[in-house]
Amino acid sequence: MPEPYRAAVYYAPEDDDPLWLAGCHWLGRNPQTHEPLAQPAVAGIAAATSDPRRYGFHATLKPPMQLAHGEQRFLSDVASLAAAQQRFALPPLQVVEIAGFLAICLAAPCPALDALAACLVRRLDAHRLAEDADRQRRRMAGRTDRQIRNVLQFGYPHVLEDWQFHMTLSNSGKTHLADAARQHFAAALPAPRHVQSLAVFIEPSPGAAFELAARLKLG
Repeated sequence: MPEPYRAAVYYAPEDDDPLWLAGCHWLGRNPQTHEPLAQPAVAGIAAATSDPRRYGFHATLKPPMQLAHGEQRFLSDVASLAAAQQRFALPPLQVVEIAGFLAICLAAPCPALDALAACLVRRLDAHRLAEDADRQRRRMAGRTDRQIRNVLQFGYPHVLEDWQFHMTLSNSGKTHLADAARQHFAAALPAPRHVQSLAVFIEPSPGAAFELAARLKLG
């Protein structure tokens, strides 16, 4: 099999969690089965969700990166890290607008999730193939000093203290979808859930839709 262009580690609801199906339908694609899905009957939703549709329904833990040592070695190391973790409860979730886009975010802090994301960012960085200087400069443009240090060390500004759990629901820019999103997710969000696995997503080729390649169980 050809090597993917990039790989990432995400949180994705388990495939039997109603939130997973609700999120995939909202975005119009299931990255696990690769099938298109009918979106809610809301004017303009297809155009307003084009960016998150490509990435799939998820929350980023280790951002997408080109792999220095190949997919199989990466999967093996992610599996080892997953096996060393214990599953934990996720706080309640809510639909909010952050930085000009809609997302599902935590309604309360979750130190265990913060620690897991930080662990993955640090422990998996040996797999990251460094970007060229031009792309790195673009990532640093307009960032805070700490975010610039994050780019230099980990290739991405929003990690560690600058990381926030969010499951993106719309493109950037003002959106009319907030009420529709809250209604669409109203039944799925209140259900209690645990972080039970790490989801490895791959981008098969530059610009291609991300695919869910593996769910690696914690513990």
